[in-house]
Amino acid sequence: MERTSTPAIDAVILDWGNVLHRWQAHRAVEGRIDPAVWEEMTASGEFTRWNLRWDAGATREEVLDALAAEQPTRPDKVEVMRTYWDHFEDTLTEPIPGTAPLVRTLLDAGTGVYCLTNFNHLLWRHGQGRVPELARFDGIVVSGRERLVKPGARIYRLLLERYGLTAERTLFVDDSAANVAGARAVGLVTHHFTTAAALHEDLAARGLLPAALD
Repeated sequence: MERTSTPAIDAVILDWGNVLHRWQAHRAVEGRIDPAVWEEMTASGEFTRWNLRWDAGATREEVLDALAAEQPTRPDKVEVMRTYWDHFEDTLTEPIPGTAPLVRTLLDAGTGVYCLTNFNHLLWRHGQGRVPELARFDGIVVSGRERLVKPGARIYRLLLERYGLTAERTLFVDDSAANVAGARAVGLVTHHFTTAAALHEDLAARGLLPAALD
């Protein structure tokens, strides 16, 4: 957690997955594929690599075809990624406890609130409806639409420029240490999300929220 008193923060950017709503990738595949293949792909980082291509705007078939071409002897891996996509909605399990009241209080106070998410644009319909507060946000940037992903600098700068925000007056909140580091590198103030309680403490220290919510 970081503390600063100057300059004041007048906008907050929130990640979607595991900040606003829980995303658990294994829920799409459990009971549907060989768990040993899932373990292999997650332990090696391969699942993350292919999923990041979806986050960057690739279609379902583009990733499946690329995987099949790269590893023609591993149709089991193709099946893992196909199953993940086809059952993606099962990965979105529940709202993160305590975050929604913080967001509503920020919005009610007139603080600029934005969302910056690594999310495939074709799957975004599943995520958007899970967080009703998004309808009140001042702006939303979805990586798949922009064909840019966190933690690359360009997607942070795109959001700042699109909505006229000043990096040093904007707090970026994400559960990924890599994404937080990427935001910090372009000058954003950052909070590495762990719990809503810790975020509340940080926001209160910055004068953006009261010490206790009703």
